[in-house]
Amino acid sequence: MAAQAYWRHLWAVALDKNFLFVFLFVFRYLRFVVHLVSFFFLYRPSPAPRSPSLTARDCTVIIPTCDPKDRAFLRCVESVARASPSVIHIVAVGKEQENQVRSTILPHVADFPSVCFKVSSTIQANKRQQIAAALPAVRTSITVLCDDHVTWPSAHMLRAAVAPFEENERVGGVGTNKRVIRHADKGLWAGFWNVMGALYLERHNFEHTASNAVDGGVAVISGRTCLYRTHILQEPALLAGFLNERFLWGLCGPLNADDDNYLTRALVKRGWTIKFQNTPEALILCDVGEFPRFLHQCLRWARTTFRSNMCSLVTDRAVVYRAQPWGVYALQLSLMLNFALFYDAALVWALVRSQGWGAATTTLKLKLLVAWILLSKLPKLAPYFLRHPADLIYLPGYFVFAYAHSLIKLWALLTFWDTRWAGRNLDDIDRAAAAQAEAGTGTGTDTDDGRHEGEGEGERADDEDLDFFPPAGNSEEEDDLDLDVGLAPSSTRPPSSRLHHRRRRCSPVKTPWGTVGSQNLHQLPANILQTHQLRRSPGTTSTTKRTKRVGDSNGDSL
Repeated sequence: MAAQAYWRHLWAVALDKNFLFVFLFVFRYLRFVVHLVSFFFLYRPSPAPRSPSLTARDCTVIIPTCDPKDRAFLRCVESVARASPSVIHIVAVGKEQENQVRSTILPHVADFPSVCFKVSSTIQANKRQQIAAALPAVRTSITVLCDDHVTWPSAHMLRAAVAPFEENERVGGVGTNKRVIRHADKGLWAGFWNVMGALYLERHNFEHTASNAVDGGVAVISGRTCLYRTHILQEPALLAGFLNERFLWGLCGPLNADDDNYLTRALVKRGWTIKFQNTPEALILCDVGEFPRFLHQCLRWARTTFRSNMCSLVTDRAVVYRAQPWGVYALQLSLMLNFALFYDAALVWALVRSQGWGAATTTLKLKLLVAWILLSKLPKLAPYFLRHPADLIYLPGYFVFAYAHSLIKLWALLTFWDTRWAGRNLDDIDRAAAAQAEAGTGTGTDTDDGRHEGEGEGERADDEDLDFFPPAGNSEEEDDLDLDVGLAPSSTRPPSSRLHHRRRRCSPVKTPWGTVGSQNLHQLPANILQTHQLRRSPGTTSTTKRTKRVGDSNGDSL
């Protein structure tokens, strides 16, 4: 009887004409009020220690690219190099792009003598495969993933970004502060879309900074620039899932997009915490597409939200609800349900049908609600308009775009299984890289047939070789690189070739464990890899070790 009475009472409350409005209003604006307080008063970035144990020299930056001819690519590499990481590893697509990367960065390598540049390629324009191809060669404790159109304005970027790893040993990943480059010289139409992209990222910064301050929750560590502990990314199980992620009960996939969402969820599932480092030094700048490309990007981002958030809420629910309960409500659920056009219309309708709000007329109530709805959107945008007050002329257009975006989001929900990387024509890049590989000019095909003794039928050596531009003036680092890349010992290398030396190919060697070559180094125990040396040929005096990227049975880089 008590249970029946409870449900009758609950049903009566739900049918109350005021209940729907109260529920919709509280669900929407509880997050807003809490985030307002946490963003401006509770959030504290991790301070950089005076005597850090982690520095930029503990970082390897991986930059996957499929358009090295873009001017933004060189700006990206130069800005990253100014932060003085230990290694910058650029992964292109196909031999032609690899050569383009080499010719683009080579004139600038000497400007950064402390940085080791590595260049390699895969045969498919797939960001996940490009990242995974570079991970086995990473020897630093921190791995930084950076998009090829991003600029780091501060040379102290890495110093600020690695600080959370020192502050808390349970931090597994760090997100950075993002801004869109404002092109003031563009016309009114192009300027409008430029500002819309800037406000999009400004809201993302606000929501994730605020939520991270409450319970450490974030929906995603943006892949534009993010930092991870290397041993997490090199975990075989994580890499296997990273390269073969599927959704909708395995019917769709494997995914190319959503790489940053997968890594974020992987950290949460493994019990690592995440820090959103919102400081001026940990700032990155990027461009977003112009019209209509920006709309395609919004569509892709919205599809990612539905795919990834549903995975967190359903597949990973045992961990996510416990690890970041506020983030589940404020980010995972709210980002999926926040269709401004439909939600605000529902609020207005619920208010009109409600009763008992004092002597205020319906017209006055509607005016107050509309004013609240519009004004509540401004605090998230305030930091941007304080920097660019002239852009306030675009504010009315922003409100229109915010409601129009609901239609984009609705279409994304209806087509969430579409995983195409909208905004870039990757199919043409794939075809060009495949044609180069078939013609014998694929990456790393130094021999006639591009194969080695001992390789399986399905294995390939196309993208094994790396171009190395090691740092000059540091014999200790150069000796370390000799072990990695198969260069001659630094004492026998002419000084003029330090920045341009190519790695020699070593022949497979028969050992008690079988034939050891580049294609199966990943299958050997670590103690064997540390002690075994591959010799170039009988009669030579120098021996070299090397770490090479290998192909799986389907020819994909791992």
